[in-house]
Amino acid sequence: MGLYLDNPASVPESSPKDCLTHNTLNDLINCLDAFSVSPDFYDASSYAAAQPTDEENSAWTSVIYSMLNANANDCADITLPAVLEHIYAVTTFSDANVNRTFCVLSETTASAYSNYTKGWGLMVVPASDKDISRHIHLSAPHPQADINTPQQAGAIFTLSGAHSLLISGRFRSAYAVQTDCIIPAGAKKVFYKTDPAHDVREPFSVANLVIREWQNAHGGCPSETCAYVQFHGKAASSCAADTMFISSGLGNSDSSLSWYEDHSLNIPARRLRDIARTMFPNWNASLPSDDPTCGLTATSNVFGRLINGVPGGSVCTTDADSLIATGEFIHIEQAIASRQSDVYDQWGEILRRAFRTSCAGGTVEDSKIGLCVLA
Repeated sequence: MGLYLDNPASVPESSPKDCLTHNTLNDLINCLDAFSVSPDFYDASSYAAAQPTDEENSAWTSVIYSMLNANANDCADITLPAVLEHIYAVTTFSDANVNRTFCVLSETTASAYSNYTKGWGLMVVPASDKDISRHIHLSAPHPQADINTPQQAGAIFTLSGAHSLLISGRFRSAYAVQTDCIIPAGAKKVFYKTDPAHDVREPFSVANLVIREWQNAHGGCPSETCAYVQFHGKAASSCAADTMFISSGLGNSDSSLSWYEDHSLNIPARRLRDIARTMFPNWNASLPSDDPTCGLTATSNVFGRLINGVPGGSVCTTDADSLIATGEFIHIEQAIASRQSDVYDQWGEILRRAFRTSCAGGTVEDSKIGLCVLA
């Protein structure tokens, strides 16, 4: 489709609100990415001030749930609690490229250092359920650290007709202090308090819980039509043989590797790998069972653990295992080539082919584009 251009994040805008003047979702996300809270920005006091209070956290969960119910075409049915009105806004956003309307929940304020004041994250949903083709929920937990993943996730969101897009608003080391949630085994490794893949207190993590709660209350997450997909980026030296390494949050144990190759299970990660291999025949798309030496298996990802059956109160301390794994969680580690705009269209097709449509009443699937359209 050729709708997307590479445009490294910069801050010509003085406020995140200025980004809303863009006319494509891709440009909006690229603009807002520049306001992500920078590495080593917080000390203990400023981090505490940026975290939501109990009242704000309750309001945050409420508006996330409300976003998922959007169906008024103009976002008027989304309730933004009063306590958040000085921090966040819900905006009706029309994308000129795809001719669809979205509801955008975004922070409106920035510090003197051009960082978000809070950095809780960005959420986007279609303004009508008639524009939802698949109940897949896409996210990018590591803006700027995993270069281009917010932009990639945003492009695939529109190309696949996904239900929700969630992007963190903080660099993973914005508060460069070890989290007390996931304690790494190696002395040289650190999981930071502002890394939402490894800390349950991050607002991004809280939002993911609400998205899962909503999906569970609306038919669950059948593997043919639903998944929670996180886009990550890896260094060239990490799992160097793999252009994209796709996992479901299980490790490299014999039982985990067997789970990936159990064809009695309809595992979404395996479908993605198989289709990715046809779309990118010159790249290496792997599961853990293809490359057991790669350690980027997301076993310590707190949301992945929860999706795979670990009780919420235990996700900081307990790995998932193959006996309880659901496969609903998909974690994609990628070389930089896989995150470039010239392959967004192929990625969109991968998601469209991997998940069947779930068209709302009054819509049907257009087989030519793989999306739901008005009947």
